[in-house]
Amino acid sequence: MTTDSNVPRIYRALLRLYPRQFRAEYGADMAVLLKNQLRDEPAWRVCGRAAIDLAITVPTQQLETHMTRTPNRTVPLIYTGLAVAAAAMAIVGGTNAGAFIVGLLLAFAAGVMALISWRRVLPLRDRDVTRHWWAFVLAGPVLIGAVIIASGLGVEAWFLGILCVLTAFALTAIGLTLAVIRLVTTRTPSVSA
Repeated sequence: MTTDSNVPRIYRALLRLYPRQFRAEYGADMAVLLKNQLRDEPAWRVCGRAAIDLAITVPTQQLETHMTRTPNRTVPLIYTGLAVAAAAMAIVGGTNAGAFIVGLLLAFAAGVMALISWRRVLPLRDRDVTRHWWAFVLAGPVLIGAVIIASGLGVEAWFLGILCVLTAFALTAIGLTLAVIRLVTTRTPSVSA
């Protein structure tokens, strides 16, 4: 059982998940902020907000330490793909109540994380990021076609086939998301300050 006095200690331990440079620059301030929030708000609210923040910013910061350009939109895309794959798992496993419920719960959780992480990144203005949206959209049906052809040739790999179909759904969803972002960002005039 976690008491309110243990929360700052646990949070400081979780801050070690961030890259060293980020931790050195912001870690102490983040720990002080959490302690102040615990003094002013209920612990369950502060812990929930901190957990969401860690789930989004730790992967982002880890990826950005290895990338040359920021901000990184990989985390929101990964969560979007996971949400679509989990929804597809719920649909495919619909006759099995356990698979259906787990799929829906995973889809909901990943969908919420995708929405939150999309809100945290800046709008995609870089056309190079969204230029190849069609390749993702096309990859989905091509992968499903490959599964159909393989099953027609007598390949019996049920698990691999399901995994390929779920991956196809995720790729198509990522492609459609990138297409919408490209459409919105190319039609929205940029406001100069």
